[in-house]
Amino acid sequence: MAAQQKGEPMETAKLVLVFIHLLGMAAIVGGYFAGLTTTPKRLTAGITHGTLLQFLTGVLLIGLAEMGTDPVNHTKFGIKIAVAAVILLLAWPRRKDVSIAANTYHAIGVLALLNVAVAVFVK
Repeated sequence: MAAQQKGEPMETAKLVLVFIHLLGMAAIVGGYFAGLTTTPKRLTAGITHGTLLQFLTGVLLIGLAEMGTDPVNHTKFGIKIAVAAVILLLAWPRRKDVSIAANTYHAIGVLALLNVAVAVFVK
């Protein structure tokens, strides 16, 4: 077995957090697309809990990035955390509502897709 490299536990923690972060994204985006044809619009547990998961793991990932040696794109992280906070503020208070306004439902989905786009296209 190879000797443990310096920084390996941090890299493992980062990979685990990215994995959980992606699961949260999949829950939000998948839940959004699954509910597009339903009436009335309702937030699923996947959407609301995925939102919380995205926000928390995003904050932890920012912390890990700040502890690393590579330069951190604060603009990218700032946009992503702000969008995640807006999604959280829209979704979490309405998590138990029987129905929500269609525009709120679509705003959550579009903002989640925006966050994915920022993650992929902003370096």
